[in-house]
Amino acid sequence: MSVDWSLIVSIMAMLGAIGSAIYAREKVKKTRAQLEQTSIHNLTDLSNRLNWDLFDRRKYLPPALPSWNGLNDSRWAWRVLHLNHLNLLQLAYQDRSKGLIREEEFKEGWVLKARFWFRNLWTESPTPEIQDGRDVLRQVLRPEEGYPKDFRQWLVDERVIPPDLLSD
Repeated sequence: MSVDWSLIVSIMAMLGAIGSAIYAREKVKKTRAQLEQTSIHNLTDLSNRLNWDLFDRRKYLPPALPSWNGLNDSRWAWRVLHLNHLNLLQLAYQDRSKGLIREEEFKEGWVLKARFWFRNLWTESPTPEIQDGRDVLRQVLRPEEGYPKDFRQWLVDERVIPPDLLSD
């Protein structure tokens, strides 16, 4: 019985090509995931910078959004503070859901930090400035402000914010 070496070489070449194609596809998928993650991080950073830029120019801005109507300096400051905290928290929430942050790290770090950030806003306050912060947070959490329903519900489920601040 003779061995057909050309057939064996052809099969080996074909297996090598298949292996290379699988490796390349996985590499492309990984690179795409890294680019998506970088993009989301960059957009969060840009959003937070925009919030501060709007705050710095608030006296010159028309009430372009319904939620801007009647904002005084204190309410503008609350708005920026809440948006920036929520943006960072949403970024961590998304990274955790993609497996980029371990569950323990997320719970022991981000969840505790978020509860700390919003702890003074759990109840009505006799202090007008804290009451302003609570009212502004309620506004920022409205669906049209752009935070997804699952994220807003997660904030309630994890006792970051009280359920009475959600309008839906």
